[in-house]
Amino acid sequence: MHRSYAPQNQLKRPVVSGLVALCLSFFLLIGLIYFRQHSMVYHPRPYGPEYAQALPPNGEEISYTLSFGKQTAFYISPRNSGQSPVRLWVAFCGNGSLALDWTTILAGYPNSHDAFLLVDYPGYGKCQGYATIANMRVSSDAALKTLTKRLALSEEEMESRLCTIGHSLGSAVAIDFGARHRVQRVLAIAPFTTLREEAARIITGPLSHLLIESYDNGAGIAEIRKRNREAKIAIFHGTNDEVIPVRMGRELAQRFPFIDFFAVEGANHVSVLSEAHDKIIRWMNN
Repeated sequence: MHRSYAPQNQLKRPVVSGLVALCLSFFLLIGLIYFRQHSMVYHPRPYGPEYAQALPPNGEEISYTLSFGKQTAFYISPRNSGQSPVRLWVAFCGNGSLALDWTTILAGYPNSHDAFLLVDYPGYGKCQGYATIANMRVSSDAALKTLTKRLALSEEEMESRLCTIGHSLGSAVAIDFGARHRVQRVLAIAPFTTLREEAARIITGPLSHLLIESYDNGAGIAEIRKRNREAKIAIFHGTNDEVIPVRMGRELAQRFPFIDFFAVEGANHVSVLSEAHDKIIRWMNN
């Protein structure tokens, strides 16, 4: 007796086609994440006209040129004119912000002896180039070196005054900066544990391994402590942070008991800057 296999073959075709489509979609997703990950981490933008008056009277541009283009940072000198800073706070913004956004947060800063170096990422603000961990290290170190020469200080004199502050991605850049310099204070606002763990929350754990580069704040804090056991470190984190969960800030503080940890009740990822403003400024000056 002759048997017909046509119905089975007809059934197999849509199943195979579906599996092929599923596999193609999966590999397309992997490719998209791998090749577009930079735009997922960094959100560069130029300064608009609303920033025209952002730099205060005691502020100036610090320009320097690197292999990937001209860079511009901003120096806000102590209000006591003609005086070298007692402390220099090197500030790094979140991935969707700009260096001059710190001028709003630091308005009315009470200590007239402190100064600020506000550093944009390559590709942000007035800076040319492409933001990567390596490029940011080169750029921030060059900004510091340029300012050190301008203030006629030795590298040792400048290192004794260094502090750093950052928000979100900027807190990772600040911690990384502190791990390469002998800083006196580090203030991290809404930090993640590692960039890979933060990515895993969004694109799942396995796909997070596609990340080409990853900040590791735990490793950075350990190195800061190794360089200067007297360095003071604080973390401020909103309990309602919808971008980087407060458990990450807590985890870092629990891992390193010398960290001053402040949970800001009800604050989200952005509002923590305003709701904890007074406490942040107080910690910077205690």
